[in-house]
Amino acid sequence: MNIILISDVDAFWRRVKALIKLKSVTMAEAAKACDLPYSTFRGWVYKRIIPTIFDAYRLARYLGVSMEYLVCGKDRSSRMNREVLDLLEKAEAKLRKVRRRTS
Repeated sequence: MNIILISDVDAFWRRVKALIKLKSVTMAEAAKACDLPYSTFRGWVYKRIIPTIFDAYRLARYLGVSMEYLVCGKDRSSRMNREVLDLLEKAEAKLRKVRRRTS
């Protein structure tokens, strides 16, 4: 049996709240978008309860992250995305240099 530590639960909800803030919506709007009663959602947050896997999945999809990120704070795909973004930024910088030289 896996035991979820209170600090893990707190971290889960810190990530959810930060993502909601980043999305510029309220907790009530997020709950509604996930087809969850606001009272249930608010209860989970304040009572520090981890939602079911199905509800966590809906939250993750709405917030644009993986469940792995919500639960662990890490996401294999986001690391890969960061690498791709870094490569794109380098390519854009090189392209700007080429454009300046040819202008």
